[in-house]
Amino acid sequence: MNIPARNMVGQRETINRGITDDEKVWHFRSAWNVAALNCTSAQYEPVLSAYSAYIADFARPLRQVNERIDRTYRQEMGARRAGILAREEQMTAVYNFFALPPARARFCRAALDISNRYNAARPSDPAAFAIDNFALLEAPFDLFFDEYEQYQRASYEWDVKYGDMFGPSQPGWVAVQAAKANGVPVPGPTSDPSAVLANPTAAAGTVTDPETGVAVPVIPVQENVVSQPVVEPVATEPPAPDGGSTL
Repeated sequence: MNIPARNMVGQRETINRGITDDEKVWHFRSAWNVAALNCTSAQYEPVLSAYSAYIADFARPLRQVNERIDRTYRQEMGARRAGILAREEQMTAVYNFFALPPARARFCRAALDISNRYNAARPSDPAAFAIDNFALLEAPFDLFFDEYEQYQRASYEWDVKYGDMFGPSQPGWVAVQAAKANGVPVPGPTSDPSAVLANPTAAAGTVTDPETGVAVPVIPVQENVVSQPVVEPVATEPPAPDGGSTL
């Protein structure tokens, strides 16, 4: 995974940097939408109800925000179609960012806090509410990025100290880093799943195992795919021929 670097003021250079207030409102709305779709256990029911109320209560001002953003994209891209495509690409990255699985638990808790406060006291200004609370929805991802970098440092330090004796601490991570160094694309927090899946992972490249000389395929992790466990049902033992126990 490519972790967004920090800029000169210490902020992560994510899809949420360098945006206008209108875009921040729309990114907030999009993040809340992701939470309403992904935070589905009973305790998070207020997330869906509050989000639904927000877009209903402020349908007109939110529509105006959306129209201003669309107009800006058309002007910047020089054509309506080009503006639509550019904005669609941007919003895909926004949704993918806020759907990053490792940060989901904290993200859902942050969305629940915002939702409970919205339900308790409806704001009068949708833009101010979005801008005031946007950092709370970003925080879980910043924390995950910090923790992941700590893990990378710890893994590197272990490899330096013990790698020659025991081998790499994370062979898969080592393989991905080698792939990146060789120019092989590796998905990041805002990668489009359709684009990732469109490129066969088998063609991502290989890394030679230093001990065996075997070419190990590099399989980029698809961060936006949540796997489902495959559970095989336990077979029911047939009754014994004589009607007694099978034990």
